[in-house]
Amino acid sequence: MTSLKLDEIFGCTYFPTTLDGNAGTWFKTHHPGNIYNFAQLKYLFLTESNFVQLRKYKGDSHSIIECKKKEGESVRDYFKRFINGTLDVPGHDEGLIVGAFTSGISPGPLSQNLMGKKPNTRAKLNEKVERYLR
Repeated sequence: MTSLKLDEIFGCTYFPTTLDGNAGTWFKTHHPGNIYNFAQLKYLFLTESNFVQLRKYKGDSHSIIECKKKEGESVRDYFKRFINGTLDVPGHDEGLIVGAFTSGISPGPLSQNLMGKKPNTRAKLNEKVERYLR
């Protein structure tokens, strides 16, 4: 426990020396004693206007619709990339996801299977794709 406390004090003392460039300049604009913990430092860093470009891009319905299977990409890899891409889109519609995935794959057995009895949720889509891949 004492060791952990010393490591924390050491880290806090020398952390500013590890910053250079814009990050170092930004950090020096904050007065000593105004940042109480790492969570507050992280929040300030991500919300300050100088570092807007560091925020993660949140996609929209267009990014879901434009996600297509690449030439030579396996269905498994495309499905993983597609689903991971939809996780960053807030307030997405399940029907949009199913339709976009179906239109993004090449014509073949899987697309015909999905067109036959369209799944209406991401879970049912996942089930059908996994069954196809097996």
